[in-house]
Amino acid sequence: MDKKIIERRKLLSKIPVEIEKIQKQFKIEEEKVAQNKKELLQVDLSIKEMEAEIAGLKSKINQYKIQQLSTRKNEEYQALSHQIDHATQKISDLEDKVLDLLEKKERISKTYKEADIQFHHLALEVKKKTEALSTQKENFEKSLSQLLEERKAYINHLEPHTLQIYQRIAASKPGTAIMPVIDETCGGCHMRMTKQAYLKVKASDALVFCEYCGRILFFSE
Repeated sequence: MDKKIIERRKLLSKIPVEIEKIQKQFKIEEEKVAQNKKELLQVDLSIKEMEAEIAGLKSKINQYKIQQLSTRKNEEYQALSHQIDHATQKISDLEDKVLDLLEKKERISKTYKEADIQFHHLALEVKKKTEALSTQKENFEKSLSQLLEERKAYINHLEPHTLQIYQRIAASKPGTAIMPVIDETCGGCHMRMTKQAYLKVKASDALVFCEYCGRILFFSE
């Protein structure tokens, strides 16, 4: 009974660790998708800012050209031409950057879409696994509760002295305090028994202890 109880408790202790592991992986993938989305939004923002700057420069070029038509001074005309050339070059540079950003946006968008699809599949899988582990946890808890109740019933039929002996051995050898004799050897430490000890165990009329590890032994046909 105690061996089963220990096994159930071990299984129960593993479930929260498994759930945490699944949720941690889910969090990593969620952060990846969020980072891709953030990067995509940042690229979009940069494109809009550059397009707005290009529009502003084009508007200035139109103003400079209008000013050229009204000026009579050669110096002013040349200065405005210089401003137009400068603005035109800046527009060309910005347009090249916008093209680079559009290519980058396409790459990130593709990565984001793929990651988002994988993430949604992962979310469904995580939900399914978490629910399965939660159900498993409930079943183990129910089974453990039943075992503990059954254990109480067994204890009521044991002599106090026998129970004390068992509890003392079980304290240092949980789940293995009572072991079968297999081929005249202790099932716990695997040491060979004396013939006399073996016959005592086989007779099953008194408690017999392994002279090497101290476990209680019983005969297993």
